[in-house]
Amino acid sequence: MTFLSDSTAGPVVGSPAVDRRLRLKPPGAVKGCFDGAWWPRSREPVAEFSALVTALTADSGPVDRIGFNPAMWDLAPRNLALETGSVRLAGFFALDRHTIVVIGPHIHRLTLLVVPPAADPPAAVRALEAAAAPDAAGSAAQILTGSGVLDPSSGPA
Repeated sequence: MTFLSDSTAGPVVGSPAVDRRLRLKPPGAVKGCFDGAWWPRSREPVAEFSALVTALTADSGPVDRIGFNPAMWDLAPRNLALETGSVRLAGFFALDRHTIVVIGPHIHRLTLLVVPPAADPPAAVRALEAAAAPDAAGSAAQILTGSGVLDPSSGPA
């Protein structure tokens, strides 16, 4: 596990390919709405969820399920077949579109803010750090708007 020296957020986890795109709150931090944040490279669920599962499995153990809002992703299969096993993908339109929920035997329930793939890199990093800060609170729209990812004049996120 690697840590960012210039951040108050928790660890940057996983493989180098996703290191800068996944941040988790440190153990014992205030839960708030999120346990951390993730910035996928695209809206392609097989590639992105596979990379996320690989990163999380390295530090937190196996992942059984991922819940997401299908309006924000390309068509996803019901199951994601990986070398380590199968992960069930479940779409819920009621879930905030900038949120995913990851469930596993050791993870239990991990709620992550999802920074849109096309976000401006400096704004995306601010959102990652804001959501993973030990005292972070606020909704997805508040964090993404406050970090400059979403335009406040564009209406609801």
